Amino acid sequence: MRHRLSLALVAFCSILLSSAPLAAQLEPAAAAGAVRLDRESRMLGHYKRVLIIGAHPDDEDTELLTILVRGMGAEAAYLSLNRGEGGQNAIGAELGEALGLIRSEELLAARRLDGARQYFTRAYDFGFSKSLDETWQHWPKDSILKDVVRVVRRFRPQIVVSVFSGTPRDGHGQHQAAGWAAMEAFRAAGDSTRFPELGRDGLMPWAPLKLYRSTRFDSAATTLTIDGGVLDPAVGKSYHQIAMASRSLHRSQDMGQLQGIGPSRVRLQLVDDRTGKGSADLWAGVDTTIGDLAKGSLELADLARHEDAVRAARSRLVVDAVADDERVVPGQSLKVVLMVWNPTADPIEVTTSISADSTFAAAVPPAERVVVAPNRLEQREVVLQTNAAAPPTRPYFLEAPRAGDLYTWPPRPATVGLPFDPPLLTATFRAEGVGQEPFVIRREVTFRYNDPAVGEIRRPITVVPRLGARVDPATLVWPTSSRAPRSFNVTLTHGARDTTSGTVRLLLPAGWPVPAPLPFRFTAEDETRTFEIRVRPPVSLSRGVFEIRAEAEDSKGATYDVGVYAVDYSHIRPRSFARPATASVRVAPLVLPRLASVGYVRGAADRVPEALQGVGVPIALLDARTLERGDLSRYAAIVIGSRAYETEPALATNNGRLLDYARRGGLVIVQYQQYQFFTRGYAPYPMTVGGRPLRLDDATTRGAGATARPPGPPVSHDRVTDETAAVTALKSSYAVLRRPNRIVAEDWAGWIQERGLYFARSWDKAYEPVIETHDPGEAPLEGGLLIAPVGRGTYVYTGLSFFRQLPAGVPGAYRLFANLLALARSPGS
Repeated sequence: MRHRLSLALVAFCSILLSSAPLAAQLEPAAAAGAVRLDRESRMLGHYKRVLIIGAHPDDEDTELLTILVRGMGAEAAYLSLNRGEGGQNAIGAELGEALGLIRSEELLAARRLDGARQYFTRAYDFGFSKSLDETWQHWPKDSILKDVVRVVRRFRPQIVVSVFSGTPRDGHGQHQAAGWAAMEAFRAAGDSTRFPELGRDGLMPWAPLKLYRSTRFDSAATTLTIDGGVLDPAVGKSYHQIAMASRSLHRSQDMGQLQGIGPSRVRLQLVDDRTGKGSADLWAGVDTTIGDLAKGSLELADLARHEDAVRAARSRLVVDAVADDERVVPGQSLKVVLMVWNPTADPIEVTTSISADSTFAAAVPPAERVVVAPNRLEQREVVLQTNAAAPPTRPYFLEAPRAGDLYTWPPRPATVGLPFDPPLLTATFRAEGVGQEPFVIRREVTFRYNDPAVGEIRRPITVVPRLGARVDPATLVWPTSSRAPRSFNVTLTHGARDTTSGTVRLLLPAGWPVPAPLPFRFTAEDETRTFEIRVRPPVSLSRGVFEIRAEAEDSKGATYDVGVYAVDYSHIRPRSFARPATASVRVAPLVLPRLASVGYVRGAADRVPEALQGVGVPIALLDARTLERGDLSRYAAIVIGSRAYETEPALATNNGRLLDYARRGGLVIVQYQQYQFFTRGYAPYPMTVGGRPLRLDDATTRGAGATARPPGPPVSHDRVTDETAAVTALKSSYAVLRRPNRIVAEDWAGWIQERGLYFARSWDKAYEPVIETHDPGEAPLEGGLLIAPVGRGTYVYTGLSFFRQLPAGVPGAYRLFANLLALARSPGS
């Protein structure tokens, strides 16, 4: 299957700031260009390195990174403790590890614009935490510190900048952890007695000279101000504008920013200074010369890389490496064409070679030298063989299961801490031109094809199984009282170019009736077919968690039970990952109300409709046309997905129709919404939410009339982050807690990540709160589930995180949601 990708952003990135190739979307071959030459030239003749440390992908200071790289010619890097897996997704359905892949690539796309590098620790984003102690319960403190020290010793910066202070004023417990780790690593990285095992990876102690922290939310503590409103003549934009373009690439987090012109300030506080020279200038007291750098050191290697890039840019040599397939199966041959175009007036001697990882079993062909005449294109064709036992391509940090909330890193020191593994195949072109020193250009081997509507599209080379298998739904709650069969869809994707035939089946728990296998036959690459397999429960259906596994067996007896998934958006490089073809079935008591049809407005990354359909709720997705002019009275209830008032414009526009539906006797259930829902009065009666939205742009002053810097970090809305927090019914007589399912303490067990968020803080007396819950040591919160009569109908607002619990198969969440649906009256029932 070929995907249409918008290349408008890619073209903009290429024109604005060319950097190392393939950092975001994969691009057609091109010369390095004047902007690349200008940036690389600025980095020659000195040694300047700054490491910025934050907790999440969106904590980065893109303006400071841009100033450092574009304005000061420094090597800069951003270390994010985690990949943002615990957040939400404004552009798609991915959550958890898949969302982490998106946000990692968004960081790389941003780095492409500001020119900095990117690193990570093993930390997995487990969700919002309110204290440092809570964070350390998920992330072993010493492990996080070791990972940060690893990056400091690897990158070897003279200056470290902490985005956070490491104190409660940082708010989020993960922010506090990042601040603590940055400051502790500043002290520990140069101590040979700390983490001596890193020496086995070639990472010797390194003591940075200065430690700063951002004063974005603490302007009174500022000791150094740097101007970001300076025009970069090579680009024609200010550093601030470039930074805002970089920040806007965090699309999954709704981080789009205006590229305002005029003055802009980045503010820092000097925390520690081993030079004794003070903070009048960022580099005061720092020796940035390169004369005393040890020969063969990492620093000289990087300096050589910049010199190489400058010579390559000046040469105007254009190279490319194209394969004849993007998805290869184990044992398949792959043809690669290496191309060299010399657009100059002088001949250039070029040596071409290919480097590969263990995916390719046969020895790579030897290097080959050719003289490329002026204005000539030379091509070399090589054939590689894929290892017959090669596993599907996946990021290195997903090769093994996590250890709690830490990724399990493989024993590859050169890779760990980086965003991803190197490409499977890399072409190297070593050139010697007339009157020039030799230089090297490296390019990832990619697949390309023509989309008639878009033009050239490039894809990375990935390994896939001959047959990829997926099961849907991956999680299902099965009521103990139900004897009706359930359907599982098994999707097979054929990765090979030849013919494969066989059968597909479901492997069920002991005692479950086994459905008959179904035959298949594939004759084309990327051919996909979905098989519906009906599963019946055993005569005696007991409570518990059971696994169902899909397995395809080909005519040669080989079996396949892994599926390959991809995150693929126009602003980032595609990434694939593999998952076992299994489904988790949770058998639990669950009674559903009898409803003819339930309307649903999907929200952000919202998989609740599919979860409800899986247990038998008759869901009908409501589109813009239905919200505008459809007959809403045909639905017994209408459910609004989380953040749907942001993602579905027709919902906000037609909110009056929704309220009229409720007044005429309908049931409206609104899952958690953000600030605009409360401030714009979409609910039938007033309610408020705590805190206020704050974008990083608010904290930057630019010219006359700019908003003053806030005195502190944003105040959090009311939420309960402890998924085990006690929940108390405010009245035992509430019908919503008694029928058709009696909600008991057990129903609050097994929740994931949190109880809820964006609880109402105050509300009109028409609403009645149903439950109270709170994090340990905090004040009671009663705004998580509010119910109000509206005319002849009912209106519900709930901040409980059903959007996480239902797709995860939490039985108690299903039972409570069924009770909410049971509040429906006569319309449509």
